[in-house]
Amino acid sequence: MAIFQTNNLPGRTVLTSDGTEYLWFSGTDYLGMGHNEDFRRYLFEGINLYGTHFGSSRNNSLRLDVFHEAEDLFAEFVGADSSLLISSGMLAGQLVMKEIENVLKETAAHSNVIYHYAPRVHPAIWGKDYASNETLWNSWAASIIALINNSSKDTVHIICTDATGSPMVEAFDFSIFNRLNDPDHVWLIIDESHSVGVSGANGRGVGYVLNAPLKSKAIFLSSLNKALGIPGGVIWGSEDITALLRKSPWFAGASPPAPAYAYTLKRLLETNVFASSLSKLTANIDYLNKQMLASDLFVSLPGYPVMCSKNTDLFDHLLKNGIMASCFSYPLPTDAPITRLAISSIHQKEDLDRLAEVCTLFKRS
Repeated sequence: MAIFQTNNLPGRTVLTSDGTEYLWFSGTDYLGMGHNEDFRRYLFEGINLYGTHFGSSRNNSLRLDVFHEAEDLFAEFVGADSSLLISSGMLAGQLVMKEIENVLKETAAHSNVIYHYAPRVHPAIWGKDYASNETLWNSWAASIIALINNSSKDTVHIICTDATGSPMVEAFDFSIFNRLNDPDHVWLIIDESHSVGVSGANGRGVGYVLNAPLKSKAIFLSSLNKALGIPGGVIWGSEDITALLRKSPWFAGASPPAPAYAYTLKRLLETNVFASSLSKLTANIDYLNKQMLASDLFVSLPGYPVMCSKNTDLFDHLLKNGIMASCFSYPLPTDAPITRLAISSIHQKEDLDRLAEVCTLFKRS
């Protein structure tokens, strides 16, 4: 597919380097934080308070309160006991995968560990014994539950999965894991990068559907640089788990996110900016659904801001009509490209009207 360059931050529109302007329906800035005035104001405040970066280990003798303050507020937001800010979502995932067996040693006796990787799981949580899997998620989950329920008690099972499928959007029913007979021998590692901020009750992700014994053995992680707009990552779960991860050399040896962004995250959570933006996003999705006569062109989920198609001709049609989506191979260069459109809280009704109109033209052609 064609590559386009720009020196402008995309918002409702994007201006490419050749001077062409398109309506922008791509990326992962679902809540429009890249152009949110509250976000910018808090970021400027944070830079004035903390400068542009913090060149130190989080485990140094001197520690900035703002990281802990943001972590406490984020944990409250997602309904967790504790959270841990990391420099990126990818590192958050790999930190968990590097340390998960050390976590097991601290929490339970076992003689055998088996990893179960969900279909198309993100590389952030690829780890020991990873093997690709292309079955249907629900079929995979049911087979894993049956296997675990019939396994020996001295085996610990580690289930690694995304919360929402990407780039081809898929919904996963995590309540299925409540069928596990003995959750004491099961750990869930869930990547919420494409769900936190936009899915679940008030954008708080998928953890609420897990029963208490299972949720206590779940480790959630996410990039913050999608719906929430913060260049960093986060891990959340029980306080025992995050305390163990804080001791890891993968945590101590990594630079933290810029404290100005931790301050921004803190202020956005304190002032409910994410909730306000989610309300606007939900209204935009509802409006588009009413206008879209060609919804059968796409794979989509109720209330979710992404629509996908394996038809690459659709990407070219949109482009010719002034709309830029995305269409590229991901995460592997050998993967088939997906035409993917993302709705944002900052789109206007006329943008959504135009998208619906252009999609209808494609269906009729």
